[in-house]
Amino acid sequence: MIAVEVELLHGVLRLAGSDAAVTGVPTTGEWPPSPARLFAALVAADGTGRHCTVTDGSELEWLESAGAPELIADDRDDVLVSPVTPRYVVDDQRAAGTVQDYPARKATMVRPGVRVCPRRPRVVYEWPDATPPAHVVEGLQRRAARVGYLGCADSPVRMRVATTPTNPMEEDDAPAGAARSAASRRWRVGEQGMDVLPVPWQGSLAVLDDAYERWRAGQPVRRAWLPTGHARYTAPHTRRDDADETWAGVWLRLRPALDGRRVRLVTETLRAAVLEHYERHVAGASEQVPAALHGHGYTGTGLDHAYWLALPDVGHRHARGRILGAAVALPPAARLGVSADERAHLLEGLRSALWHVRELVAPGAFRVQVEPAGAAGQRVWSTHPRRWTQPARRWASVFPVVHERFTGKGLDLDEVARWCAHAGLPAPVGFRASRPPLVPGGVALRAHEARRNAAGRRPFTHVEVTFAEPVAGPMALGRLRHFGVGLMAPVDDTPNPDTTVTAQEVGQ
Repeated sequence: MIAVEVELLHGVLRLAGSDAAVTGVPTTGEWPPSPARLFAALVAADGTGRHCTVTDGSELEWLESAGAPELIADDRDDVLVSPVTPRYVVDDQRAAGTVQDYPARKATMVRPGVRVCPRRPRVVYEWPDATPPAHVVEGLQRRAARVGYLGCADSPVRMRVATTPTNPMEEDDAPAGAARSAASRRWRVGEQGMDVLPVPWQGSLAVLDDAYERWRAGQPVRRAWLPTGHARYTAPHTRRDDADETWAGVWLRLRPALDGRRVRLVTETLRAAVLEHYERHVAGASEQVPAALHGHGYTGTGLDHAYWLALPDVGHRHARGRILGAAVALPPAARLGVSADERAHLLEGLRSALWHVRELVAPGAFRVQVEPAGAAGQRVWSTHPRRWTQPARRWASVFPVVHERFTGKGLDLDEVARWCAHAGLPAPVGFRASRPPLVPGGVALRAHEARRNAAGRRPFTHVEVTFAEPVAGPMALGRLRHFGVGLMAPVDDTPNPDTTVTAQEVGQ
């Protein structure tokens, strides 16, 4: 085996995600730092070909053909993200408008970036099955010793190359509560992984050499113009044996916030926008859009399809029920009626479609900007996946539940159990119903806001459901659950400390 260990000397990295090179919009930064970024740093440490001074370059040829490494790094939930304040630097050119104390120079704004701060300031890139020759190991060690930073130049690092298994995450200097085994922090390569990172590929050296020569010749070169290899990774907290039995989805932030009464309009607008871009950029034709997204064409019973959710601010004394975000959630593969690989490809296509959705527009109602839920400095608790997925015994509706049928005898436990069965949930052991909301900030809807058309006269009410054992979300009940009406939130009095975020994540 061989591993490259990277220590973040300042505890932070300033780097943009690979999508920022194309869009130019703020992102959550790149975490974990991609193997392609490590490869580029090693290339820059001593050059290639005739530019090499302490190596012969053969170690880079070996590395680009070694395949994607496994990573040992913090999960994204253990990484703080903060935007860099826009700042000005001196432009070394004469100009009419000058900067005080810098004669004949003007100020130029530097585009703000993103800093990521992991709980543990170390990242390990490991090739567990590789057996490199001695000269390759020596060459990589020489290059690693010459690397001063990763990402931007104000993110200093220290690198070393190891050929024996190490567990750098359990050292004596670990902060309190941060000591976790390397196995619990390992990002594994696999086709079913939900995270995609740039990786080196056979041909990476030729691409970088060509870009360097064009730059030396005075030609423009941009990172977005260079081809890149990619690999799928499974995050540390995703168990491989039950990953197919959990929900997956994409979480979004909406700006500005919207009145909670617009829940159905928000989710219908989001659904229409995503399906349009999925047809145009992913499927190519309307009949090729999977039924798992739009819900039409299913035969038989027991199958489910995508949930389009609006995420309100609820659950605390200052909550007002305003919609701060949205999500597209996919049920487990078995309930979608597809294989695990098909769901992974469906999720990737969904992300590709959402990449083109920059705003949601409902004429005469609203126009909001759409960005990733974890965008730098914009994470709020209402748009954090754990807000809606953490296991709990008691769940309460934040938007009222539209009854699935007329019973003529009022709402009882059997009818609520029927709703839960249709949503793929276990039978509850208790419930309570209320016309007003049961959680702070819960939204009370009018009839035309809760129902999709005038013909639907089914009653709607807020409910709180109690299960015998903790149940994980996201959870939505009732006839309009796929459009977010009937969204439930965990309301246990004693939340699990392992799934409780910090005050920084709760604050807006």
